[in-house]
Amino acid sequence: MSKMLRLIFIGCALMCFTGAGYAQIFMQGLVEQHEGIYTWNADGTGPEPAAAGHITGSGAWYYYYASADYNGINPAPGAAMAHLTNTRGFPQFNEKLLQYNYTLADVQVKCSLSDLGDDIEGLDWFDFASNSFSNYYHTHLIILVDGHGILSLSLDYNMLIVNHFSGTMVSESGYAPVRDISGAAPPDCREIAQAFLADMGKDELKFIGTSIDFHSGFGGNGRTGSKYSISGYFERGRPEMPLVGLASDHEGLAGWNADGSGPEPAGVGHNNFFYYTASRDYGGIDPHGSAAFAHFTDGYTGFRNTQLQLMRCGYQTSDLKIKTGLSSLGPDIPGNDWGYSGSHHWSNFYNNYLFIELSGEPILIMLADTNQIMEYTNDWTCKSSFSPVYNISASASDPARLVALSILKDVGSHYLLLKTSSLIRLPGSEFSTNGRSGEMWEVISASLAGEHNKATFISANPVSGVWTADHSPYFIDDHVMVENGSVLTIEPGVEIKVRAQFLFDVQGSIVAGGDAIQPVLLTRSNPLFYWGGVRFVSTPQTNDSSKFDHCIFEHAQAQGEYPYNCGGAMRMSDYSKISITNTTFRNNFANFNHTGYVPVGGAIAMDNSKPFIQNCRFLDNFAGEGGAITVSTDSKPVVSNCLFARNQAAAGGAVSFRMNGDGLFTNCTFADNVADRGGALHCTFGSNPFIINSILWNNSANIGKEVYLGTAGAHPGFYYCDIQLGSAGFGGFGGTHFNGDYLFNLERDPQFAGEGEFPYALGNGSSPCWNAGTPDTSAWFYRQYLPDVCLCGNIRIGDNRIDIGAYEYMLTTGSATPLSRVNDGLLIYPNPSSEEIRIDLDMQNTGKVVIELFDLSGRMVALPVEQNCSRGLQKLIYNPGQLARGVYSCRITAEGRTINRLLVRN
Repeated sequence: MSKMLRLIFIGCALMCFTGAGYAQIFMQGLVEQHEGIYTWNADGTGPEPAAAGHITGSGAWYYYYASADYNGINPAPGAAMAHLTNTRGFPQFNEKLLQYNYTLADVQVKCSLSDLGDDIEGLDWFDFASNSFSNYYHTHLIILVDGHGILSLSLDYNMLIVNHFSGTMVSESGYAPVRDISGAAPPDCREIAQAFLADMGKDELKFIGTSIDFHSGFGGNGRTGSKYSISGYFERGRPEMPLVGLASDHEGLAGWNADGSGPEPAGVGHNNFFYYTASRDYGGIDPHGSAAFAHFTDGYTGFRNTQLQLMRCGYQTSDLKIKTGLSSLGPDIPGNDWGYSGSHHWSNFYNNYLFIELSGEPILIMLADTNQIMEYTNDWTCKSSFSPVYNISASASDPARLVALSILKDVGSHYLLLKTSSLIRLPGSEFSTNGRSGEMWEVISASLAGEHNKATFISANPVSGVWTADHSPYFIDDHVMVENGSVLTIEPGVEIKVRAQFLFDVQGSIVAGGDAIQPVLLTRSNPLFYWGGVRFVSTPQTNDSSKFDHCIFEHAQAQGEYPYNCGGAMRMSDYSKISITNTTFRNNFANFNHTGYVPVGGAIAMDNSKPFIQNCRFLDNFAGEGGAITVSTDSKPVVSNCLFARNQAAAGGAVSFRMNGDGLFTNCTFADNVADRGGALHCTFGSNPFIINSILWNNSANIGKEVYLGTAGAHPGFYYCDIQLGSAGFGGFGGTHFNGDYLFNLERDPQFAGEGEFPYALGNGSSPCWNAGTPDTSAWFYRQYLPDVCLCGNIRIGDNRIDIGAYEYMLTTGSATPLSRVNDGLLIYPNPSSEEIRIDLDMQNTGKVVIELFDLSGRMVALPVEQNCSRGLQKLIYNPGQLARGVYSCRITAEGRTINRLLVRN
């Protein structure tokens, strides 16, 4: 049969086909009954923008259409597009109508405004084989019972087909999901809506217009057009393109293990599953020019544009093929990556790229993160995860690009997935070459199917606005840019799954706010790669602060040349307006070292930045330096109440301080971190952080079990800490010559719980860290940086004292009260400080205030300052001048009383 005859046959079948055996809902809309379709052009003086349709072989066609009720065109009560006349395959819907004394005539359908869109000839409309084909877009249909809207569906397109000779008009839409809109309807209508959806199952509806008959013209309100009576039906189903891949066509699937001597890393599967799969064409396995996974066959449903465009451009359906890239079993962990469903063995193959080619020209691509293959006795089936399909036809021929765009029109708002219902192992198909040992399968029956899922794919930039749980998960298919001045807000429960080595470039701000029950998750989409993390690099300071609360960062990896190989989950450079609270960083990496620059900061890397990090967990991260965090180049973070456990690096298993990297780490726990130098901490090149009220215990290193000081110029201070081996165990040249502050510290086993949800909490009230933390009178007590509760949820300051480390042990539940400030009417801030300080002093009477500053030996280091003050709250500014870094005693005398406070200069 010639292509022309096939097209005419298809057109005739469409006009007379009634879909025997399909679930259908029939309808009719007569103009004389105030129903039907109205079509028109607009001159712009009415409610629609000026627009005119096109002229085809069948005459002129209008730009707009809608049902009779639209915008008062027919003001009669009950005006609509059509009412129902019959149903097939909707028993529960019919039963509910009967139960509440409704007939099918009480069920109407209305159609919103639809238009020809860009109206591009050859794509949106064209003449072919004595027919005109025109796509109308933005069609929104509402199903009503007794005037109450109960259901809706939005069609990606509705194709009008007009025969040039007879003038007969029919239509066919793509498939669309049916949505419940009955919330404001009476209870009986809501039950009818639910019955309809129960009949639908997971299927969708498309609309077939079997008869569209001219009735009369109309005009007014800037419109010139015609009225049409309409008959047709909804048909239940799903969009699908069938496939077959036979060995005789050099098509099918190859599976193999690799010994590592060929192009793939060594990998061996399990039982009857090989470790790698790809289509036969991959990597020269089958060198034949037509080798592929499968080709498409006739029998499409919901892909009318594709069928027509293939024939119009002179292609056979079989010219359209699918090829699959390399996928593998990944970690191949039993129960997670493979297992048994009853007696049937299943395995997940990850990172499946599917390429659609037309006569050898690549035109479309999609990524199925997971393809689950199920093994039966003599047959195999598989089903992939869903994905959008992307256009890669820019360099293809014009006909191939038209076919690609037509497929995308048919796909519309659907996602695609690959379903293989019959995959047969080929006897005698074994191959062994190029480090591979495997076999072949034939694709007996398969399809590329469309479906709607609750998900959002991000492939366009820039981004801003709000990401919500209702539209989650968010799959990331490109680098994400938040522009200067823009804000991206991420709500609780949102899951962000990055589908390649993409990163977030933040030049504006991100506010990601989860909660304890619904955290915000940032992760990869499949286990074969890591994503690129979040980057704040020279972000303009004019933007609002970025905030991450109750988030999880996992499986990120810093990639590229220095400095892009630093900061697995987050890198910040020359930017400080960031707060990170109640967040977990786990299994993040900075381990690319292609250019000789050490990759630093498995979770976070910072230079010249001062973020605030509180109540966070850093677990199982890895880097060249700073397994969890690297503080570099004049950075001064505040890190409070955080756990660092099981992180690894060559230097600084948990944290590395380098190039004048300082900061304040208070109430942290460092345990079970591993490095070659400095199991917990590594300091070098003038880095002088304060480590306060923290536990450093059971970390491992060849040099400096807990702390490594690489240079004599690194002088960290340790105050009220519990450190295994104490300063005597510090390693490195600077450790041997350590002369920094080491005050009020313990060197005793903290007695971790060791098991349960919080293994690094204090195990009991006999722990030496219990109530041994920084007194509130100490210069190293920073109540303003502590959360109200510790990492396990206990009140942070319990039994009137604070514990050392990130966890508070509670002797008696509910008896603890927050520690109050000494009631002396004096507040000094900031403390530590590097320049001037501010003193708030509550004066009961007018008098003189004297401020004096001494070092810890009692030597006065600055000239006294005297100032006459009046009664009430006084806000004083004191600049002691250039002082060396260290701890000083500030003495304030006023009203016959003297108050001493320790002041820290950094």
